[in-house]
Amino acid sequence: MATLSLDTQEVVETWLASCTIGAVRAGINFRYAPREMAHIINDAGVKGLIVQDECEASYRAISDPLPTVTAVVGVGKHAFDLDYDELLRTHDDPPSPVELHDDDAVALSYTTGSTGLPKGAVWSQRSVVTALVNTMLQAGMRRDDVFMHCLPAAGVPILSTSWNVFNGSTVVLMDKFSPRSALELIQSERVTSVLWVPTMLMDVLADPEIDSFDVSSLRLVIYGSAPTTPALVRHAIDRFGCEIQQWYGSTEAAGGFFTMLHHDDHVLALDDRPELLTSCGRPTLHARIVVVDSAGAEVPVGEIGEICVQSGAVMNGYLNLDEETAATLQDGWLHTGDLGRRDADGYLYLVDRKKFMIITGAYNVYPVVVENAIAEHPLVREVCVVGIPDERWGEAVCAVVVREGDLTEEDVVSFCQERLAKFEVPKRVDFVDALPRGATGKVLKREVHDRYREPVASSPAPRS
Repeated sequence: MATLSLDTQEVVETWLASCTIGAVRAGINFRYAPREMAHIINDAGVKGLIVQDECEASYRAISDPLPTVTAVVGVGKHAFDLDYDELLRTHDDPPSPVELHDDDAVALSYTTGSTGLPKGAVWSQRSVVTALVNTMLQAGMRRDDVFMHCLPAAGVPILSTSWNVFNGSTVVLMDKFSPRSALELIQSERVTSVLWVPTMLMDVLADPEIDSFDVSSLRLVIYGSAPTTPALVRHAIDRFGCEIQQWYGSTEAAGGFFTMLHHDDHVLALDDRPELLTSCGRPTLHARIVVVDSAGAEVPVGEIGEICVQSGAVMNGYLNLDEETAATLQDGWLHTGDLGRRDADGYLYLVDRKKFMIITGAYNVYPVVVENAIAEHPLVREVCVVGIPDERWGEAVCAVVVREGDLTEEDVVSFCQERLAKFEVPKRVDFVDALPRGATGKVLKREVHDRYREPVASSPAPRS
């Protein structure tokens, strides 16, 4: 069963129903292209497809054959033969309960597809319950919370629509995110907690009318899903005046967040340890984390390696992708593909994706380090750092910047020279109106990277 819809109550109803009757649910992000939608439907072998009226045109635009689909059910004002509300009215008897097991598949969560077609992570009953309950408890969710759901429920965020089932709280659904709508709902529904990706947090803080809204009900703002700059964290703390948390997890573990940077950690960072703002926290109780080298051996404290995770939240594997599953799940460990390091106190620091590390003149440069430095500039709204081909040094550091004022390349370089090693300072700075974003709001670094693959003139030698 699959849903193609904005985040409406029908999406939540069908998700909870599938968990109960042993069906496998696949969410289709309405922002996907028709080719990606067709791939998900066919890859998952979808039989029943529920389509909201606002997404009907997207469904009609799919030109690929969909041989497994036997029923399309419309929601709202639509032209399909079957209607969601009518089916509910005419089928009063609940389905017979089925025996469920921990390893049974309950959902297929597809990646955003920044490289190639989306991959379906197979979530089990165990992985969903482990991820949902442990994350909720360790985040300190309360019965009197009013949680605002803002992220596309086609993927991992479907779990955040379910916390109220476990603790009796309230969930407010945003069918489609906008900064102004978020502020309006916080005020009207007295929202107490919210989870945003960094771009959403940035857009809300940048709303020119933010000071006219009453956001005093907020007690917890959670951010995660992509690297966040210390400058943005400081801005959020100053503006909202509530508790702040950061979560780090992945689709491959049902969003079962591996680490949390709690509010106390943020306070410590602002008071005494500013470097903690670049950390994603310490492992959660249901996750074991190691940082390993290319041979799979754990690296010493402070050294960079690949982050690997053990948890009951980890997926069964990728659907129909045996080789990718074998490469990702090895000896009981999830290999995340993320590079990171741990300090002596157990805090984990994300460095970057393995595939985006820049090697310039034999020096390793991690884009997140450079992005964090540039983002501290008051005239920088967003930045994405990639490696570009260089005739002499292999790769050169390039910063792609969204600016908010009269900012020059020389300004950026000078700013970086005071904060970074010489080999980390960008050799090229480009200014753009906006960075490309994927279906979940993340910056598509792969797309930026691919735009800059033409060789450039040789740059001066990076120096230590």
